[in-house]
Amino acid sequence: MNTWSRRQLLGSTLLAGAGGLANLTVPFVRALAGGSPGGGDWSADFAASLASRPMLLGWKSPRADRLAGTARIEGRLPAELRGTLYRNGPAVHERFGLRYRHWFDGDGMVQAFRFDGAALTHRGRVMHTPKLARELAAGRRLYPGLGTPVPRAAPVRGPDDLNSANISVLDHHGELLALWEGGSASVLDRETLAWRGFKSWGEGLEGVPFTAHPKVEPDGTLWAFGISLIPAMRLVLYQIARDGSLVKARVVDAGPLGMVHDFVVTERHLVIVIPPLVFEPEAVGGGVLLDALAWRPALGSRVLVVAKDDFDDRRWYQLPAGFGFHHGNGWEETSGVLRFDHCVADDATLVSERFRYIMRGELRAAAPERYTRFTLYPDGRSDVEATPEWAEFPRVAPAVVGKRNRYVYTLGESDDGGEVPLRRVERRDLERGTLDGFDFGPGVIPEEHVFVPRRNAAAEDDGWLVGTFLDYARGVSGVTVFDPRRIGEGPIARAWLDYPLPLGFHGHFSPA
Repeated sequence: MNTWSRRQLLGSTLLAGAGGLANLTVPFVRALAGGSPGGGDWSADFAASLASRPMLLGWKSPRADRLAGTARIEGRLPAELRGTLYRNGPAVHERFGLRYRHWFDGDGMVQAFRFDGAALTHRGRVMHTPKLARELAAGRRLYPGLGTPVPRAAPVRGPDDLNSANISVLDHHGELLALWEGGSASVLDRETLAWRGFKSWGEGLEGVPFTAHPKVEPDGTLWAFGISLIPAMRLVLYQIARDGSLVKARVVDAGPLGMVHDFVVTERHLVIVIPPLVFEPEAVGGGVLLDALAWRPALGSRVLVVAKDDFDDRRWYQLPAGFGFHHGNGWEETSGVLRFDHCVADDATLVSERFRYIMRGELRAAAPERYTRFTLYPDGRSDVEATPEWAEFPRVAPAVVGKRNRYVYTLGESDDGGEVPLRRVERRDLERGTLDGFDFGPGVIPEEHVFVPRRNAAAEDDGWLVGTFLDYARGVSGVTVFDPRRIGEGPIARAWLDYPLPLGFHGHFSPA
């Protein structure tokens, strides 16, 4: 039964059809409409850098909008490992002679790596969203991105006009979805990976932003949030049943907002960390949203804790200023103490500097993200325990989402401090305080690895760790399978493609 307030939701003018982004402040709309590329020829600059720095291969567009191949297996794939690893990320970084000006702006490409117990096949397909379809029909770039201005931009009627479906993948209640946090999830054809349409979770929710990091609990309940720009920045909270039906949705005024990428669920609460990277439309410059995101450390990082059974039951915590993309997990104790982790940097230069100028072939310095554990007490106090190690893309076993977990799997720092800062796949044992990892070595960039439980798993770490890598020294991509109990011994199997794939963001494993 839908228990959300239609009056409140519709009255917030969240509907894309009710004006959409046109209702944003005038300076921002004018900037989007009149932005100029400026700043030289990024395509030429990138090509020149790639010729001397092959690690940039991960930011080169794929050779075609569709790819397919059968991998060469090194070692032996586990016979029980059957299903599909789906991955998503920005892939097409150049079209019409222009290069995007931020990593987050590329058109999405969903990859499907299918395991049958002995072999692995690959398919990849660029997401032909309405945005891309209109641009292909026009023969030119029509819409701006987070960091990419467009001269003579087309009117932006709503968030999904900009939707590139390029961040993550969700498989829920039989639907395969490509996720983009600025607007709707996209429904995909499971067999062909073709883009089919935008997902609406209920009447009045068309075009409302939906996170790239929904949390699915072991019983199938899905929790999510979005950030609406219209008419002011607000959070939208969702509860969706295991059968895909909407239970409730709610608009929440959360004060200054900007970029919130992930969140945590516990047994009874949603926990949302809001960094002081805030949206200030009057500060936009060059016609891009990125210039309207201002780092305001004096605000600190604010934490919103919302009761699952009543979205009106909310409380706040204050933390030191920091910026991070991803959480591994969270849980709560019977005393009401909340515990969660976060990979946190001292500032947001990863977004504003490194991920922007990598598109021109520059490797600018950025504050590293450290694996950090937080504790929130019922009386309003908080504790922060930061580790010295750089860590990103934390994942846990699906069975422990929202529950106390012992293990977290991350990417970590290389052993030799090479030009690729995250070159290790690691397992953190939170009970023993130990770290076990495998360094892929020079010339390789590993990507997020996900935990795949064994059927009828007997323990939290009973399964496999599966993920992708780019071997830029050889110019190819592949998949690795680890025994999570012995990561330091190296992968038990590698599957090699004979072509490279652009570096992506997030994935999901669907068992056969």
